[in-house]
Amino acid sequence: MKISLDFGITITDCLSSDGKDLKHRSISSKEIPSKDLIKNIFNDKDFKNEIDLIAVTGGMHGNIGSQLDGIEVVHVNEVQAVGEGAMKLSNVSKSTTSIILSAGSGTACILAKEGEYIHCSGTGVGGGTVLGLSKLLLGTIDPHEIDELASAGSAKGVDLILGDVVSGPIGMLPSDTTAVNFGKVSKTEIDFSREDIAAGIVNLVGQTAARIATSVAVAYKATDIIVVGRTPTFKSLRNSLEQAALITNFTPHFPENGHYASALGALLVAQK
Repeated sequence: MKISLDFGITITDCLSSDGKDLKHRSISSKEIPSKDLIKNIFNDKDFKNEIDLIAVTGGMHGNIGSQLDGIEVVHVNEVQAVGEGAMKLSNVSKSTTSIILSAGSGTACILAKEGEYIHCSGTGVGGGTVLGLSKLLLGTIDPHEIDELASAGSAKGVDLILGDVVSGPIGMLPSDTTAVNFGKVSKTEIDFSREDIAAGIVNLVGQTAARIATSVAVAYKATDIIVVGRTPTFKSLRNSLEQAALITNFTPHFPENGHYASALGALLVAQK
């Protein structure tokens, strides 16, 4: 059996594969990566007799060393792990020049070209931003609650759109495109609903991620955008990101199980 771990800022994704079945689970990233942590996560396994390969990636994976109970530990660069996992899950051909948007606590853009992966852009705005702003403005860090609030609200309740500030559309941008995120807040004394505030937070993050990805895609002449990571699993943020990308004629791929793309990619690279 082979196992793989991606030590994320917020969540650690864990995979195990016996060559036929792939099993996934995730845990909160509360502990610094260590050999003991790996053994605790897979405490139902007899490492010496059941495990023949361990792949690790993500933050501080270097702590693990090169062996655990005599088993080889393969360290995989995060960019390579995300790239391999995203291409595998999306079924997009490696001959297609693509931008992989890794949307987790922060957001990274990776250029995928002919099986090579290069980090080409990114932003500190991501899922962690949603949680941080939601704690400050909504008093919650529960992603499901935030998603429900945002889905019930409207970002236009807190954002200024082009139609509010100019006479009509600008270039290819329709009149309902966001002009200023949270621009209405400073201009009125009304009480904004929690739903609209949540929608505004999600819109800020989704649009920022999409605009960076589409700008990089245009710059590198990429034809496809593949979105992976845990952030797109929330409907409201995914919708915001997708709508923002559509403005520049990109329809992003959201592959199933994209939340563990990095852990899968690490496993794939380690087995080569």
